[in-house]
Amino acid sequence: MDRLRVGVVGLGGNGRAFVRGYLASKRAELVAVCDLNPERVELVRDEHGVEVGYNDLDEMLTRERLDVLSVHTPDHLHADPFIAGLEAGCHVFVEKPMGNTIEDLERMTEAARASDRKTLVGHILRFNPFFAEVKELCAAGELGEIFYLEADYIHRLVRQGDAERTNPYLGNINWWLDHEKPIVGGGAHQLDLLRWFADSNVVEAFGFGNSIAFPAMKHDDCMAGLFKMESSAVAKVTGAYGVVGPRPQHSNLEVYGTEGTIRGGQLIKGDHDAPEVTDLAAKEISGHPFEPEIDHFLECIIEDKPTLTDAFDGANSAAATIMAAESILSGRPEPVPIFLP
Repeated sequence: MDRLRVGVVGLGGNGRAFVRGYLASKRAELVAVCDLNPERVELVRDEHGVEVGYNDLDEMLTRERLDVLSVHTPDHLHADPFIAGLEAGCHVFVEKPMGNTIEDLERMTEAARASDRKTLVGHILRFNPFFAEVKELCAAGELGEIFYLEADYIHRLVRQGDAERTNPYLGNINWWLDHEKPIVGGGAHQLDLLRWFADSNVVEAFGFGNSIAFPAMKHDDCMAGLFKMESSAVAKVTGAYGVVGPRPQHSNLEVYGTEGTIRGGQLIKGDHDAPEVTDLAAKEISGHPFEPEIDHFLECIIEDKPTLTDAFDGANSAAATIMAAESILSGRPEPVPIFLP
C-alpha cells in the first residue's frame, strides 16, 4: 500500500493545516473532509480541491472506506470520533490533549486495545529538532539520572475569547472559554516532553490556579502543577493564557540530572566553576512541524512500525495534567491513573 485514503474531521486551524499536509504528502490521498459547519466544509473544498465533504462523521466513515481518520475537533470532543474511527477500521490520528477527562481517556484506550489499528496523538513538540535532541541526550545518559524537570506553556491567548468564536453548531458556545483548562490544553505539550525525557509516567499531581488575567474563561486561566514520577523525579508545568509579552524561549525548559543540565537552550556539564557548555538553541524551529508529524504517522502505517506517541502514551500525558486541574479544585494531591496497552 503506497498511498493511504485519508479523511479529516474538524476544520479549524489545525484541521486545515493537516488538510494541506496530507495534500502535500506522497503517502496520502485526501479523499474527504468533515465538519459540523457546512461553510467550513465548502471553504476547504473550494480552496484545496477536495472532492467530497460531509457534515456527519458516521456518513463519511460509512461511505469513504478510509484507511486513516485525522481528528481535529475541539479538545473536549476528541473521544467519540477517535473511537468511531477505530471501530470503522481506520488508523487514527488525534490532536493533543488526547482527552479532557479521565473518563474519555478510559473509553479511548479501551477502543485502542480492542483494535489492531495504529494511533498517534499529536504531541507536535516531539518533532521539533531541539526537543528531539534533548531526548537523545537524556536517552544516551548524558545527563545521568534525571531528578527534576520543568517547562511552561505561557502564551497570550485572550483572542480565543473573541465573539466570532461562538459556534452555533456546538450549542452556540465558545468551546474554548467553556472547556479549555490551560494546564491540560496547553500544558499537556510540556508535560508530555518531560515524561518523554525522564522516560517515566506520573503517579501523583498537585495543582494551584487563579483566574486573574483572563477571567472570561470558565476554568482558571493560570494553572501550575507539580508532578511526582514513577522514577521519583519531580516535574513542574505552568499553563497561563493571559500573560503580557512574547512566549518564553524553549518553553522555559530545564532538565536536571546527576551528570548534566539543560537550561536556556544549552547543555551544561563538567565542573561547577568551569562548566562545559554546548549550545543547542540553533536546533529549535518556530511554528508547528505538522508535515514531519504526518509523514511519521503514514510511514508507521505503511511500514508497520510503532508510532512515537500512541494512544497509551497520549493518555498518560493527558491524565497527569487532568489530575493537576482536579487537584486545583480538591485542594489536595491527586493520584494519576496509568494507562497500559
